[in-house]
This record gives sequence, structure tokens and C-alpha cells, in this order.
Amino acid sequence: MDKENGNEEHKEVTIIANAREKKWNKKEISYKEVIELAFGEYIENENIEYTVAYSRAHGDKNGTLIKGESVKVKDGMIFNVNKTDKS
Repeated sequence: MDKENGNEEHKEVTIIANAREKKWNKKEISYKEVIELAFGEYIENENIEYTVAYSRAHGDKNGTLIKGESVKVKDGMIFNVNKTDKS
């Protein structure tokens, strides 16, 4: 349990990361956690850039996440994650 970051466990939901269903049991998900779900790892490198977009959030909102941000999850929420290598 990580109450300091607003990530205490709550009921498990199914979210979609890059067209694959994933189970999630925290009430929020961070930029880094979404990338790890989508690609299996997060690589900290100045030549790699990630873009994280989401849809079907609370209130049917769409948006993007940037490094350091989090969003509240909702069952059926969709994340599209792109990785770009600038080299």
C-alpha cells in the first residue's frame, strides 16, 4: 500500500494499454507505470521519448500524461503509448 502517492489498493479494473487488456488494482496510474505496462519496461534515456494518451477516463475525458503525472483509472480506460528513438 502506498497511501502517500494516492495509490492505495482498490478494486481491480481492466484497462487497455496499446490494445492489450491489463489488470490494475490502484486508483491511479502514473506516466511511468503506463509505459511499463505497454512495453514491459521504462527506459530513462535522453534519446527515447514516450507519448502517453488516454481516453474513456472519468467523465469520458481524453488527455495526455507527461513525466511525473498520474491519472485516476476507470474500468475500460484506454491508453495509447508511443516510443520514439531520436537517435
